[in-house]
Amino acid sequence: VIGRSEGDDAEDIYSVKPVSFLELFRFASRRERLAIGMAITLSIVVGMCTPAQIYLCGVITTLYVDVKEPKGNIEFLHHIWRLSSLYGIFFIFTFSIGYIENWLHVWASERIAQRVRSEFISSVLSRDTFNDDGASTGELSNRLSSNIDRLKDGIGDNIGTFVRSISMFVSGAMLSFYLDWRISLLLIWSGPLCLLNSSLIPLLSSKANKKLVRLSEEANGISEEAILNIKTVASCNGEKSMIEVSSSIAPPSILSCSQRYASFLLASISPSTRCGFVTALCDANASAFHCIFHTAGLWYGTISYHSGRIEGAGSVFAVVSVAMGSASCFNRLGPHLMAVVKARAAAAKVYHTIDSLMEEEDHVEKLDPSNAEMTIQFDNVSYTFPTRSQPVLQNLSIGLSPGESIALVGTSGCGKSTTLKLVTRFLSADHGRIVLDGQPLERYDKKKWRRMVGVVSQEPSLFNGSIKDNICLGRLFSDEEVESACRVAYAHDFISALDEGYETLLGPSGVALSGGQKQRIAIARAIISNPRVLLLDEATSALDTKSERIVQEALDSASEGRTTIVVAHRLSTITNVDRVIVMAEGRIVESGDYNELRLRPDGIFAQMIIDQEIERNNDERKKMEMIREDEANDDVVKRKYSVYQTDSNQFPITVGSAFSLYFYNKTRAIFTTMLSLLRGIEMPLLAASFYFVFSSLKDEEYETELFWTMIGTLLIGLFSFLIVLISQTVHTYTGESTMHDLRVSCFSSLVNRPIEYFDRLDTSPSATSVLLSQQPPIAMAIVHNSMSNMIENLFAGLIISIMTFYICIPNGFVGLAYITIFFTTFGIVEHYSDKAYNEVVDIDKSGELAMEIFDNVSTIQQLAVESHFQKRFDDIQTERRKPLATKIRCLSMIHAINESESMLLYFMATSMGIYFVYSGLINIKELYATEFCISILGYTAVATSESFKDIISASSAARLLFKLIDPTLNQKRENTKNEEISLRESIQADSISFAYPSRPHTITLNDVSFSVEEGRSLALVGPSGGGKSTVVNLIERFYNPTQGQMFLDSIPFSSIPSSSLRTTIALVSQEPILFRGSISDNIRLGVENATEEQVMEACRMANAHEFIQHFPEGYSTPVGEKGRSLSGGQKQRIAIARALVRNPRLIVLDEATSALDTQSEKVVREALLASARGRTSITIAHRLDTIRHCDEICFIEGGRILERGGHDELMERRGKYAEMVYQQRLS
Repeated sequence: VIGRSEGDDAEDIYSVKPVSFLELFRFASRRERLAIGMAITLSIVVGMCTPAQIYLCGVITTLYVDVKEPKGNIEFLHHIWRLSSLYGIFFIFTFSIGYIENWLHVWASERIAQRVRSEFISSVLSRDTFNDDGASTGELSNRLSSNIDRLKDGIGDNIGTFVRSISMFVSGAMLSFYLDWRISLLLIWSGPLCLLNSSLIPLLSSKANKKLVRLSEEANGISEEAILNIKTVASCNGEKSMIEVSSSIAPPSILSCSQRYASFLLASISPSTRCGFVTALCDANASAFHCIFHTAGLWYGTISYHSGRIEGAGSVFAVVSVAMGSASCFNRLGPHLMAVVKARAAAAKVYHTIDSLMEEEDHVEKLDPSNAEMTIQFDNVSYTFPTRSQPVLQNLSIGLSPGESIALVGTSGCGKSTTLKLVTRFLSADHGRIVLDGQPLERYDKKKWRRMVGVVSQEPSLFNGSIKDNICLGRLFSDEEVESACRVAYAHDFISALDEGYETLLGPSGVALSGGQKQRIAIARAIISNPRVLLLDEATSALDTKSERIVQEALDSASEGRTTIVVAHRLSTITNVDRVIVMAEGRIVESGDYNELRLRPDGIFAQMIIDQEIERNNDERKKMEMIREDEANDDVVKRKYSVYQTDSNQFPITVGSAFSLYFYNKTRAIFTTMLSLLRGIEMPLLAASFYFVFSSLKDEEYETELFWTMIGTLLIGLFSFLIVLISQTVHTYTGESTMHDLRVSCFSSLVNRPIEYFDRLDTSPSATSVLLSQQPPIAMAIVHNSMSNMIENLFAGLIISIMTFYICIPNGFVGLAYITIFFTTFGIVEHYSDKAYNEVVDIDKSGELAMEIFDNVSTIQQLAVESHFQKRFDDIQTERRKPLATKIRCLSMIHAINESESMLLYFMATSMGIYFVYSGLINIKELYATEFCISILGYTAVATSESFKDIISASSAARLLFKLIDPTLNQKRENTKNEEISLRESIQADSISFAYPSRPHTITLNDVSFSVEEGRSLALVGPSGGGKSTVVNLIERFYNPTQGQMFLDSIPFSSIPSSSLRTTIALVSQEPILFRGSISDNIRLGVENATEEQVMEACRMANAHEFIQHFPEGYSTPVGEKGRSLSGGQKQRIAIARALVRNPRLIVLDEATSALDTQSEKVVREALLASARGRTSITIAHRLDTIRHCDEICFIEGGRILERGGHDELMERRGKYAEMVYQQRLS
């Protein structure tokens, strides 16, 4: 039943075989296995209670048929009351056992799922980042949330339901054979037939289900990647291409990354509908089997009773009801079997991740590096990335003495950063070895070694928390040590200027800090642990000249006595190293001290220095340094501000509910509602057929009535088969289509939201991306089955109530009383359950924390703080246990009511009804009919409550999703439709002031004015945090000025749609962002119609064509998640090509060449100069040699323009700009 077909491997998209059933409990503790064993035992007992109840019902039915004069018969009344009291006893017993059984199942599954989540995070933190299974952040997040939830569902009460069903079948079969073997022999085959029918579900839907999970992972990965990098998407006008279905007939697996979100969602409709059709067919078969065997059993039993082969009339009902009830339990196994199938497929992915990423222990005792002298030797080291054919390092041999500092310089992709990854043991050499104090580096404990190494990377990663938390990261440092490290990193001044100081919350990824400020915090974080080895990978690349000089002096001081390796493109940062090593194509081409190489004629390093020089007048430099030396310690920021705050809801949202989602597409909703109403007729028709069968048992002339009753029952079976097959298939298709539309609308609204929307804590990129990936499966219940089931059962309950009141008004009130009690109890329990659930949601931020871990795992490992993040994750899991326990108790209460409600119903209906018979208000036939109707009424109430419970949870998810939708989006699109602009004259800023919405009391720009005429260039320079990048944000319309206006050709920015404005602007940011897909896909982002020749020409201009051609797949080479398969310089050049392929009229370069080596920078700068002819350009730079050609240069500090003019003009003034120029002089 829970097996899989042999042919699954042929189309196994996962390339991972689903785990066996027992492997689902791989991470269960002994206590949890004991709980599951006890729960299974109690499930067997609960399963036996139903046949016992049916047997009791048969005994009472026999008395009903045999009694001649029930009116006024006190003995008959007392006899029935004694028997009906057993219903009450069964109710109490079943309720108690059912509660305990469900609690044990759910408790154990929650604990196991919690342990699997913890193991998953532990394995990711232990993984070899550069040799993992290629899973993206989105895929890992999906495995942690959706897949582990599927695993939890598969090992929870779904197993209990399966065991209860088997117990009910076995005990029912034994009882039915005991009562009458002839009828039992006829009906017993319905059980195996239903079992065979149920087994078709996993066999026929396993492939489609695995494909569905894979497509869900891909869609979630794409949405998360786009939302987390929303500024890049917006600047490239890539919102539409991130959503749209490609017009290509290519399958989603080979579509452009920028076109795959809607494509993957659309592709998921087909496998989901196939799963729905398989389930519908099996359920329809089960309904047909039930009617056929039920009709045969009653027909044969009635004839046997009248012919004397069966003594009691009640035995006919008892045998048929027990046998069919036992067999019908298999009819309900479809969803539960599907849950187990999904759990096995999901567990395969989760376990594969845990097993493949978990660090392998070789059980060899590791050496402690804390006492090492730090003599490091590279001995003929070679390394080739698995995705490359050419080696990155070739026979590299370097020796470092204790305390020696060396610098690695060379072109991008020559192997500098790879060398550092080998030192930190993120990579292992293919050939040769790295030796520490005479011992191979692999002999040393990896985590202890990383604690001895301080690393400052080119792209700083900060975490959601306070500044102090980001520096300490769980390590025990005093406030004095934190402050000292920040003083060394030149970060103390701007931190002290914040309202909360070191306790200031940074928000997601340090959202409110400039690149330089983030880099200085990263430097403080690296040096606070007093490392023995320092690895500086472009550690000061994001700093302005003044900050760079001071931080460099601090790093030089910190490097004393430490073994230090510096990777640098900016050669002014390596003047004090002991040795400079020049690399090219993975080999050492020059080596020596700085001055020796600088003076070497025709040397490579000497030429690199010449390329980076700006001015050659040493005398003027000395004068300027004397003039400005007293300003070296000026504060970077002068005003206090709070970096991150949660703002009020000021963005248009859509208010939605369960019914809003159900009627999201009114045509589909009306059609599915009609099908649900048709299904609701089935129960009343079955109730009528039972009444006529009972009547035929009472009457001697039974043949004609029995014949037409059986014909009617068979017709009901045919009707049931058709309506179940059609309605469930249609519900699946319409549900998936509706959720496709809703998810695309949510994603479309998110990528079209203003950037400030994501500056708030509750709508941060990580929060919204987690919501978009986790809530749709929950909300699916509304449009899939739950709402339709509720409508079906409410309609059936309404008809049954009318029938009950029509037959017997007093018993109608009994049914009404029961419904009132049931729904009141259900409502109270559900209230406390929802309250507990909301507490769990408020506490459980593990999804956002996990995304942060997945996105920054290499930084976490470099700092050796895996245990800190593991503890944070585990603490959240522990904290949620208390409210979760309340929710489990409430769920178990509801389960116990559902399992025992029929016994309470029969107790009430029989005890009261027999008194009405005794009093002469109704006859026996009417009593039996109302009893059966009330039992069906109870069934519809339970089914409605189960659906309602799902709808309550789904409604909360739907409301959250609707809040993501911008109701004004279509209007905005219509306003910007076919609207194009052309930059012909100038871009102007007229007295603009600006404060970020997340810190409204901080004036980032104060009365700034500038103008750039067509075809001219403007450069913005100044210290970090001065407001340069804010100007870029305003030009790109990420934000609007607080005061003043910006103009394009005398047209206010505010009157130009953002998308139209960005069509003519290309932005190259300081931190290059690439998306999963090929190099060509990334360059075409926002301009998918660009030809191959245009792409190649843009790459030639960006000096990227040559290194791309060296890849085996050329422009089709996958860049990996966040472009991690490329070096920093290569990513930046592709980002520049992405800007140039748009043929923009305005180019905005925000530190566009900061990640390039000297040679590449020179070529790219020349290319940018050539491409800027006839275009307007605005450049932000710390490296002033990149902007000396600009027509106008503005020096910005403290949010104001302090100087403006051409390069020569500003040099003659000997002001702040001239000071920065001389500070960057190399010789």
